[in-house]
Amino acid sequence: IPVYNVSQYVEKCIRSCYNQNIPVSNYEIIIINDGSKDNSLEICEKLQFEFPSLKIISQKNKGLSGARNTGLKHANGEYVWFVDSDDWIEPNCLEEIYSQLKKFKSDIFWIGHDVIVNGASYGKFNPNKINIPITGEELFINHLDNLFYIWKFIYKKEFLISNKLEFLEGIHYEDLEFTPRALLKAKTCYIIPKAFYYYLIRQGSTASLSNIKDKSINDRLQIIDDLAKLQKNDDISIQYSKKLQDIILESYITTIKMSARGKLKIPPLAH
Repeated sequence: IPVYNVSQYVEKCIRSCYNQNIPVSNYEIIIINDGSKDNSLEICEKLQFEFPSLKIISQKNKGLSGARNTGLKHANGEYVWFVDSDDWIEPNCLEEIYSQLKKFKSDIFWIGHDVIVNGASYGKFNPNKINIPITGEELFINHLDNLFYIWKFIYKKEFLISNKLEFLEGIHYEDLEFTPRALLKAKTCYIIPKAFYYYLIRQGSTASLSNIKDKSINDRLQIIDDLAKLQKNDDISIQYSKKLQDIILESYITTIKMSARGKLKIPPLAH
């Protein structure tokens, strides 16, 4: 759980992760305090008295990607779930997730989520059920629906490590860059068609349209360029390449709209 200036939200997030009906010894919760300037760290440290297994690692601010990379390096579990500190997970969901991990042992598991806006559910997004594991390529091409959020995926740690899959640091919208790259490597993926995750849309977050800055536009352009480079990979099928092209064009259109809303300039698409 990356933590940076989220004192209003982090306790709810952590408590949701402990509000589970499997032994705490079966999983670990790692907090990466990413140079918080508010009292987020103090809140986490107080929760350690109630939950002694809670790990806290502090570092200078490196951003969301840098915090996730640090968490991955310290994770001991067979699987890793990157949960954002202003979101929360369903009570007792780890029992079912844990049973699926043991049964299928896939590289990646994909779950559903619920979007929360102004304290109410905006809508649940559940993937369609598939009874057998599929390849990352098939998940990307036929099932993803452009929902690239990192927290929708539970990753086998060895899969990430062996493929040197780390998050690109120093950028926003890192999900859009990381997910196509990770799925290209995944030999087996399994879908759990339930909304176990609650995604909070709040003002001031990176995802908020009220938070548009030059860096947001530049980061999206960098990611678009990286995806175009990924298209040239010899291992990519025609279908994967076409899906990437659709994502590139859609992302560029979104970036244009963002730049117009923020009254920022944007260069033409180079590819």
